[in-house]
Amino acid sequence: MAKFKYTQEFPFRASPKVLYNYISTPGGLQQWFAESVTLNSDNKFVFNWDGNDHVAELTSSRLNKSSRFDFTGEDAGNYLEFKFVTSELDNSIYLKVTDNSDNDDSDDLDTMWNELIANLKEIVGG
Repeated sequence: MAKFKYTQEFPFRASPKVLYNYISTPGGLQQWFAESVTLNSDNKFVFNWDGNDHVAELTSSRLNKSSRFDFTGEDAGNYLEFKFVTSELDNSIYLKVTDNSDNDDSDDLDTMWNELIANLKEIVGG
């Protein structure tokens, strides 16, 4: 099955320095993104949704800039990328989310990501 690439930018009133831990650490991601997030013995992230584990490797991480998770096993080929973008017009901060997965329903993805980002904004106040 072909992968579907969903990309969306969400405005934030918080700095990348404040937001970075929420997109790059198990504790930060668990607060808004998954039911639980842990590191396994191979230093891979284990995301749990609806009782199912999904293992991913943090393949790219730039301090206060971005993080990318490439999934393994049955989720191989799926990835999530979080990247901070600064508007050149007014220096606004945006979190750019790229979700490459089997889900090709953009309405479903819009709803899911809007809810997830609303949770994150509630936590960071922005």
